[in-house]
Amino acid sequence: LNADGKNELKDLMGEDIFAFPKPTALLKKIIFGATFFQKDKDAIILDFHAGSGTTAHAVLELNKQDNGNRQFILVEQMDYVESVTMPRVKKVIEKQGGGDFIYCELMQYNQAYMDKIQAAQSSAELVALWRDIAQNSFLNWYVNAETPQEAMDDFNAIDDLEAQKHLLAELLDKNQLYVNLSEMEDADFAVSAEDKALNRAFYSDSS
Repeated sequence: LNADGKNELKDLMGEDIFAFPKPTALLKKIIFGATFFQKDKDAIILDFHAGSGTTAHAVLELNKQDNGNRQFILVEQMDYVESVTMPRVKKVIEKQGGGDFIYCELMQYNQAYMDKIQAAQSSAELVALWRDIAQNSFLNWYVNAETPQEAMDDFNAIDDLEAQKHLLAELLDKNQLYVNLSEMEDADFAVSAEDKALNRAFYSDSS
């Protein structure tokens, strides 16, 4: 099965770009079977592990075959979404002459600090970053925001850059990596009117 999926994707994209893509035919059978008894050609198909985008490919082909109006929601946390998943979906749409999709990213909060920590090239950069983190990020419950110097003392006692990065990353609350929908109206997050409208439309909230 994996060989089928790999060859199919290579034929579509012109190169070998993904190690273990699922075959579209298999996903089409699963989706068709899951919605057959309800005769639901308007189903919304959710895939929390989008990978190379086979689910979207299958939905688009099924819609083409039976004039369906199925929709898909794909979720992917890996960065190949921009080099593999999206280009594949675009190719399928171009090939079939119909279909569309919207690509969105979660609004970062603590994740932005995580990225800056990993990108830092020196201890001095991390020290400056810690000052920003102490004042503006969501810290873990065991970090006393009133006495950030305690964490800095631990930081200064470490002479390895990677270990220093690890320490700073551990201070961040991982439950606040991204802005939650419930906090969309919080002015501190500066969510744009356009992003608010998009989220309300997605979640069918007319308020």
